[in-house]
Amino acid sequence: MGQRSARQESQRQSNQISRQYVRGLNLLLSEQSDKAVDHFIELLQIDDETIDTHLALGNLFRSRGEVDRAIRIHQSLIARTELTIDQKNIALQQLARDYMVSGFLDRAEKIFEQLVEEPDHKEHALYQLVAIYQQTKEWSKAIHYATMLVKMGKRRMRTSIAHYYCELALHEKAFGKRSKAITLYKKALSEDPKCVRATIALGRIYLETEEYSKTIKYLESVLEQDSDFISEILPNLADCYHHLGQEDQLIEFLRRCTEKKAGVSVDLMLAQVVAQHEGIEAAQGLLTRQLVKNPTMKASIVLSIIILLRRKRAVRKIA
Repeated sequence: MGQRSARQESQRQSNQISRQYVRGLNLLLSEQSDKAVDHFIELLQIDDETIDTHLALGNLFRSRGEVDRAIRIHQSLIARTELTIDQKNIALQQLARDYMVSGFLDRAEKIFEQLVEEPDHKEHALYQLVAIYQQTKEWSKAIHYATMLVKMGKRRMRTSIAHYYCELALHEKAFGKRSKAITLYKKALSEDPKCVRATIALGRIYLETEEYSKTIKYLESVLEQDSDFISEILPNLADCYHHLGQEDQLIEFLRRCTEKKAGVSVDLMLAQVVAQHEGIEAAQGLLTRQLVKNPTMKASIVLSIIILLRRKRAVRKIA
């Protein structure tokens, strides 16, 4: 008899809680969000088995842009003394996300720093801290936490770390600290050997002090890093070879670029340099061979030939 009575009482309480949740949902559906939040917080004090429901509710409010209400839900969860450590950490994680969305980055930062010490939440917290410091442009801190991720096996973060070193280098360069900038750009390359940004920056720093050989060394390495950026370095590279009187070396490099199909700008410059040093006929022959090798480059090569023909006519008129 007593067991039946206990089951009936449990069923009655369960039905009552279900009705209360239906009422809360009705408040939500009728756009009475503040009343719904108050109602669900009251339910939280009644029902210990609905923490996941309240977490989902807080996430719902955040996704709808109602971040203040999400914060209230998550704060009310954290205030509960009977939460397990894992439940509290999950609620803290969600509260930190609320703070990030609402722009309270300092509050989010403190929570994620706390969660870094929790093994189950460490990785997510580290990613969020990196995102915060990237947003606030605190590059040294971003490097610190990104490096922790690399040590956890997230090697792709090394590309991001290289970017952060470039940002630090850019800052030092702006304040005239050339040596410091060079050191930081080299650190970027040690993290990501294919960091074109660091390579081009180093080349241009050395160009400023007329260290042409060093400039050439860095700028030519762009071809192996990413040939899509060749057009960006060609004017500086041509300038270096001109000052050194090594146009033949420039032609050799441009030929290597054409073999890798590095783009229209390479064909145009190669044709111009060959025309200047070997004659217009040699340049036309070069472009014709390029047209046979690379039919897809037809438009750019034809354009180059037209430019050369016009130059040839101009030379004849002057003569």
